[in-house]
Amino acid sequence: MNSPRHFVSFLLLGLFWGVSPSLYKHLSEIHLPALHTIFYSGLGVGIIMLIMAKLRGGAIDRRLVAYGFGCAALMNLPFGFNLFLAGYVPPTELAIIITMSPFFSYLVGLVTGGENASPRKLLAIFLGFLSTLVLILSREGTLSGQVSWALIASILIPLAYCAYNTFASHAWPKGADTIQAGAFESLWSGLLALPFIFFFAPFNAPGNPTLEQHWIIGAVVLMWVVERLVYFSLITTKGAVYTVQATYVSTPASVVIGALFFGGGTDIWLWVSLAVLMVALYLNNTGGHKDVLAPVNPESHPV
Repeated sequence: MNSPRHFVSFLLLGLFWGVSPSLYKHLSEIHLPALHTIFYSGLGVGIIMLIMAKLRGGAIDRRLVAYGFGCAALMNLPFGFNLFLAGYVPPTELAIIITMSPFFSYLVGLVTGGENASPRKLLAIFLGFLSTLVLILSREGTLSGQVSWALIASILIPLAYCAYNTFASHAWPKGADTIQAGAFESLWSGLLALPFIFFFAPFNAPGNPTLEQHWIIGAVVLMWVVERLVYFSLITTKGAVYTVQATYVSTPASVVIGALFFGGGTDIWLWVSLAVLMVALYLNNTGGHKDVLAPVNPESHPV
């Protein structure tokens, strides 16, 4: 039975996911290196969540050290792509592209035998790709040959999230503590970025993050910690099927927030693409599902 607390948590989770594309755009505009964002946010969220896990009592689950490493290695790819491409693709468009991840995941399920070829789901796949096709073809200059390669490259984000979600679901240690899992994933995410920082974005290089940017990273860390707590609360009490439907809030919220703060790209075709996508999400998230505890949504693990 759904309680008011569950509904409020559901709305909060969708809004957290919804604000992410605009947040990544802002981080790009202030020239904060993507590697620095991954490093600071990963360690910040990981340390806070590990402290919370210890305060709950119980020993550290050593299985989650290796599991967190695998998740972090795969998560850093789409997260890094997201941060980088946010500087070239409007957040309104990026939000729609990112939401393609569940459809790619379903295709993987079909190939591996984990999903059935349901006509309802196949129609959702078709509409999901139609939504993206409408978005890409309607961008200014595309039909005349001036292709936005950044927009096309952004398809790598949901593909990479799909690889992450597939691993996260299949490698989930039975009976593992979800807060510890999130903590180790975040810690490894930050640590894996460190060697790349020394080569590509040294801390003492010109343009090093200012005090203002550090405050922004602090706000990001706090926001993502709250997102983690809300996510784990829902995933453990209501299940993955209920939780993943927060995309009904996050996708339109992403488009509206992006339009309000950054403008641009909000023509009629963007709204047509969004409408088709929402129908596809409805078809994909209703009907027969195998509810599992493992992470299922691309925005559910930002670090």
